[in-house]
Amino acid sequence: MKLLSRNPEALVFRISKREHEALLVALRLRSHLSRSRRPIASDTPREDRVRTAEEDLAEAMKEHRQELTQGTENLLADAEKCVPQKGGGYHLELNPADSEMLLQALNDLRVGAWEKLGRPDIEGGDRPELNDENFLCFWAFQVTDLFQGELLAALTGEE
Repeated sequence: MKLLSRNPEALVFRISKREHEALLVALRLRSHLSRSRRPIASDTPREDRVRTAEEDLAEAMKEHRQELTQGTENLLADAEKCVPQKGGGYHLELNPADSEMLLQALNDLRVGAWEKLGRPDIEGGDRPELNDENFLCFWAFQVTDLFQGELLAALTGEE
């Protein structure tokens, strides 16, 4: 993924066919890497209204994740925003809302993969041992790191 141009209205990236496919596969993994539910307040009694609020929040988050998945898949399938190039690959044009949506989707996937890996302190050197059960989680964690890094660098003007 390489930034081609940046202006206040849009970021334009060149992404290879493999990057495009990897991004689609990673985003589709989100449904298998659902985030764990955490109580709103663990130090308060579990009143009915708190339980109801937690259920409502969980349902709203589920709907939001579904919207992100559908929105990012639509973005990558939109021939005006993700334009196939003759030599292969694509030009991906992201307006600010598209950039935010893609960042949210990637971050949600990254956190879901991290949770499934057991919440390791990767930056501190804690690396989970790879096996058949966690390989896709680790792959998703690494792929999202690459895409998020490029997108954030483009948004902040770092190159």
